[in-house]
Amino acid sequence: MSQQNLFDAKFNFHKKNKIHWLSHSAFEELNRCPRCFWLAYKEKIKLPEGIQSRLANRFDNILKKYFDSYRQKDQLPPLIKGKVVGKLEKPFCEVYFYKFNEDYGLYGKLDECLVDGDIYVPVDFKTSSSDPREKETLDAYQNQIDEYLFLLEENGKKVADFGYLIYFYPEMSDELSKGFPMMIHIVRIKRKEKNIRKRIEKAVQVLKSSLPQPSESCSFCSWYKKVSQYFKT
Repeated sequence: MSQQNLFDAKFNFHKKNKIHWLSHSAFEELNRCPRCFWLAYKEKIKLPEGIQSRLANRFDNILKKYFDSYRQKDQLPPLIKGKVVGKLEKPFCEVYFYKFNEDYGLYGKLDECLVDGDIYVPVDFKTSSSDPREKETLDAYQNQIDEYLFLLEENGKKVADFGYLIYFYPEMSDELSKGFPMMIHIVRIKRKEKNIRKRIEKAVQVLKSSLPQPSESCSFCSWYKKVSQYFKT
């Protein structure tokens, strides 16, 4: 059985045994609004998505196929060659799990992973609508790399003290007939937090408590507070 199949089997086993799997997006939702997080995970009442572009998902699929094609050749893709350390993990294990207790755990799904000797470096793809070279790294992206490093480590792999964000940004061009130009920007994110268990503990405490108060900065809670008077009978 391949390493990925072992992880899949482990996930299915825990799923059958009612393990509640938290993720990076769960932590970010908790940071935005504990009440919305509680409703989503306790009552399955998720926030409405609204109108969203699926272009980023399409980009991710294209990029993963592109990287996989070079994995089979044991080569780094030309887009990143000479800009990162190591080589593409082969075979690539993208899903990782950490069982916190009998009821809760953390999972993460990597976009890519590099291996430098016996050291593993997680990689996450980011598509950007504005030039990423002019932006500071979002806290959410830092948190994501920290969580990936934690998951790799908890699954017995030696990890670097950093991960990579690879941004893909469409550049301006008057010659689109010759191809759509993409700017590649790679950011090396140094590990900031190792004890991700604290995030899991915080999430579990919220979920085991009663419904949290609305967050003052949450637009959804604010909207509900304003309109709820019109639904009273």
